[in-house]
Amino acid sequence: MFWLYMNTEQTTDRNPPTSSELLHFRGTRPLFAEELRTRVAAGARCVRFEFCFSLLFFSVRRQSAVHVTTSWQQRYVHGLGYSLLALILGPWGVPWGVVWTPWAIWVNTTGGEDCTEEVIAALDSRSRIAESAAQH
Repeated sequence: MFWLYMNTEQTTDRNPPTSSELLHFRGTRPLFAEELRTRVAAGARCVRFEFCFSLLFFSVRRQSAVHVTTSWQQRYVHGLGYSLLALILGPWGVPWGVVWTPWAIWVNTTGGEDCTEEVIAALDSRSRIAESAAQH
């Protein structure tokens, strides 16, 4: 059920929120866009972790929801859970389960995939759209 929850978060089609809306990330309370920008300026990172699951000739590789972390230790600890998930559910598919499982474990144990720039860019584009709409 965990992967189903994570998959729905990943594939939800939503526009990036405006600065007055709360942003929901893993590893922190809901934040406003300016709070997130302040945390990133202070050194926080937005990261995603990989996991995969397989069954014979069926393999799926996914990324987690975005986690906001403040240190490499937090990224490592969060990544261990996803690595364990990949290790238990991943290697049972031929041929991709055997390939994706070690890759997911490597990505997770090295701190996940940093997506801070993409999150900030999405927030910036959304705020520019909201500003231009307010001017018209």
